[in-house]
Amino acid sequence: KDRVDALSPVYGVPHTDLESKIHGLSLSHLVDGYAEGHFSGYDIIRAYGKRALAAHNATNCLTDLIFDDALTGWDPDTKQPLLGVPISIKDCINVQGCDTTVGYSRNVRRPAARDAAIVRLLRDAGALVYAKTTNPTGLFGCETFSDLFGYTSNPYNAAFAAGGSTGGGAALLAYRGSKIEIGTDIGGSLRAPAHWCGVYGMKASVGRFPGEGCVSCSPGLEGIQIITSPMAHDLADLEEFWKRMMQMQPWKYDRV
Repeated sequence: KDRVDALSPVYGVPHTDLESKIHGLSLSHLVDGYAEGHFSGYDIIRAYGKRALAAHNATNCLTDLIFDDALTGWDPDTKQPLLGVPISIKDCINVQGCDTTVGYSRNVRRPAARDAAIVRLLRDAGALVYAKTTNPTGLFGCETFSDLFGYTSNPYNAAFAAGGSTGGGAALLAYRGSKIEIGTDIGGSLRAPAHWCGVYGMKASVGRFPGEGCVSCSPGLEGIQIITSPMAHDLADLEEFWKRMMQMQPWKYDRV
């Protein structure tokens, strides 16, 4: 709530014509548009931040809002394959300066000192990491609920669930509040909420994307590898993201 209250009033007003245009672009056209100078990083964050805030007000899908902070230290290069792509991150994945709570109150006000490997990769690829999304307590649940953040509802009917455990990301994508969500999946944590919210998700094979910096659901389960995987509102964007990630050789990042 404090993060929402601290946002600039600009996020509470409707899209400008430029923001509407940005919001309607495919992933590849968004990258090209920024590289060609048609809009700025601030324009992208405003366009997607407004939709993310609307999604959160409707479904309670966010744990952390880092809209303007996403541009701090951002070093864009036209050769980067994900240049300017706004990406949200599941709560259980470390983002430097943000809490990684996994739905437990004991983890509040203990911000991560370092980005997870996949977040470092995304930044190297030019992406804008700008929000974190809800998951159930301990990641155990087919619904997304915790005493810490409350209930994340289905984006189409608040009387129903968004699924779990990547329910916040699925609800956000259904509202088009992010271009890509990075979630996790072992037994359906990405695929189930994607189905419930009408978006697309694909569980990666073990080692395809880096997993270092993804917090285990409970002590003693560190030996079960958490598989980071992407979701998108559109199948074409999911496919394009996957292709562009391969250019970054993601399997090397766990070694850094």
